Amino acid sequence: MDQPESILIMRLGAIGDCLRVLPALAALRRAFPNAKIGWAVEHWVLPVLADHPMVDRFHVLNRKQLRAGSRPALKEMNRHIAEIRAEQYQVLLDFHGRAKSGWIGWRSGIPLRIGYAKGQSTEKNHWFTNHQVRLEDPLENRVSRFLHLLEPLGVQASFDPKNSGIFIPEPWRNAARAWYGEVGKPALAAYPGCSKHQAAYHRWPVEKWVELLRRLDGDGTQTVLFWGPDEADYVRTIHQQAGVGLLAPNTKLVEMMAMLGQFRAFIGTNSAAMHMAWLQGVPSAFFSGPALPKTDGPLNPVLGVG
Repeated sequence: MDQPESILIMRLGAIGDCLRVLPALAALRRAFPNAKIGWAVEHWVLPVLADHPMVDRFHVLNRKQLRAGSRPALKEMNRHIAEIRAEQYQVLLDFHGRAKSGWIGWRSGIPLRIGYAKGQSTEKNHWFTNHQVRLEDPLENRVSRFLHLLEPLGVQASFDPKNSGIFIPEPWRNAARAWYGEVGKPALAAYPGCSKHQAAYHRWPVEKWVELLRRLDGDGTQTVLFWGPDEADYVRTIHQQAGVGLLAPNTKLVEMMAMLGQFRAFIGTNSAAMHMAWLQGVPSAFFSGPALPKTDGPLNPVLGVG
């Protein structure tokens, strides 16, 4: 097709996955500087994407309504679809790859719906797309996988560390710089936590974190422990038992993202925080658990610890 005038990105969540779509967004904007680009996303993820200069409009789906019963869920889904349909997008890029995203795109009347081939998406997503991309290596890094979805539009792109697509509003970045100076510019950011449903297999035992933090402190490396609402007690326990390092304040998502970008290195779990760090060029190590470092790890100097 000719250069598209309007494109919808479909990645509803999760936070880390949406962050990993940003390199594809940057490549898309470079290729089509005048196109209207929208993004369909769930409300809880929006804070890490809001005000992004490469996105003309966000179509926000309220997940709370989807879980409030069949009637509120249907009403919210119909509202969301009608809003997208009204924009008359020419192209859908379904980075989400599930039944929900496929159904929304199909119902929205977008003529060209690009997704992944059968076996490389889930929940029969390929039923709803009409142009499928088949990956040569289904286990390749997810950032590269997302970039391949642009190929049917004639965009051949690889990850550009100088333009990862991550965006932090300047007031948040300035506040993070000031905070980092106030706490003495420690070298290492650590994020021991992860989401509730991943806790059993992604979290490192408390005693292991305590041992690591004490060893780092003995070598003269000061560490700041970051945390989110799902792991506050777990991280506070690590900090109290270790008796070293600093505990980060309670932060908003964009605030934590700005703070993590100040550090010289990051260590943590396979989490959104890890992607916040490495996409800003912070060398990152992570405890991969059952995840493959090749697929889920950063595309920068990285050590995946099983």
